[in-house]
Amino acid sequence: MVWKLIKNAKLYCPECSENTDILVVGTSIAAIGKNIGLPNFVEGEEIDLQDKTVVPGFIDAHVHICGGGGEAGPASRTPEINLSQLTRAGTTTVVGCLGTDSISRSMSELLVKANALQDEGISTFIYSGGYQVPMRTLLVTLEQDLVLIHKVIGAGEIAISDHRSGQPQIAQLEHLAAQARVGGMLAGKAGVVHLHLGEGKRGLDPIFKILEETEIPITQFMPTHINRTHALLEQGIKFLLAGGYIDLTAGCDDFPEELQVPSVLKMLYQRQILNDRITVTSDGNGSMPQYNETGVLIGMGIGSVEVLWRDIRKSVVHYGLPLEVALRTITSNVANVLRLKNKGIIRVGYDADLVVLDQDLEVQDVWAMGKCMLRNRKTQVWGTYEPRN
Repeated sequence: MVWKLIKNAKLYCPECSENTDILVVGTSIAAIGKNIGLPNFVEGEEIDLQDKTVVPGFIDAHVHICGGGGEAGPASRTPEINLSQLTRAGTTTVVGCLGTDSISRSMSELLVKANALQDEGISTFIYSGGYQVPMRTLLVTLEQDLVLIHKVIGAGEIAISDHRSGQPQIAQLEHLAAQARVGGMLAGKAGVVHLHLGEGKRGLDPIFKILEETEIPITQFMPTHINRTHALLEQGIKFLLAGGYIDLTAGCDDFPEELQVPSVLKMLYQRQILNDRITVTSDGNGSMPQYNETGVLIGMGIGSVEVLWRDIRKSVVHYGLPLEVALRTITSNVANVLRLKNKGIIRVGYDADLVVLDQDLEVQDVWAMGKCMLRNRKTQVWGTYEPRN
């Protein structure tokens, strides 16, 4: 078992703490405090951070790990993500999902890719499903996926209010949410329904209707892309104030500034509603299609997972949010919403997922499950077949 002693860390757990030492034994945090030393009977590594900032490893709860896209034909399918793309971004836990294409992409492929990334060194989970309803599952039902397959933590990304969705009826969404709830209860998991919101005029109306007419709690849903339009953002705030979760999408550089993550976080903070039910994800490695007003595809790009920290950092450096407040949206909040045990917080007994930030709050070092993945911005662990450049 490998011992590592990290000295003189300016700790954000994500709450700000005094400068301290962190002892990592194997994959877990064994001790936090001042003047910790390595026992004489062990061989270990000591790293002096010289008062650099240490934060929890980032949790990106929406990444197309086995590829996505396809809206412009077969050549527009995006490739699988590589390990170092995630670790360079500070991501130590990732939740994979399918998107528009659940024909040439499959749940089996998604699960195997998640297992591969776990074998390579980071923590992984997946959602069952994709845009379409009826949804794709690994076993016969969503309930079975949740109860019998460890990595499945919910359903997603299920598309509503989008021309690419399966145009699900209210009854279908009710049934899906009911399965997610019961399956989650039986499995001891969150069982969330991770909803892709498009630009459609209905927005969250179908979900509000379900909440009015059924006993399904609002916390069963985790709508994403809430910052897509002004109208959807206002609906999302209403959903949040009613007790729900909302997920913002980073990297939307072509959106108006007031809909980009740094600006939205500042607005929520100023309104004193930036709470622990708000998360931010990258939608990384998926396609970024651009449509005109008639629905014709006019452009295509690929999403980067690096926008997650880029936007959170920008909210701190350029928009004045306290670091500990912004951090929660990609660490402890995500762990709480998705019930990810031993994640999202720097605490004794928790997984040793750590990110070291330099004085400019740029990612410098990354540890995932106690293993150094990035040091001085240089990749230490590569994916099995990824090019080393």
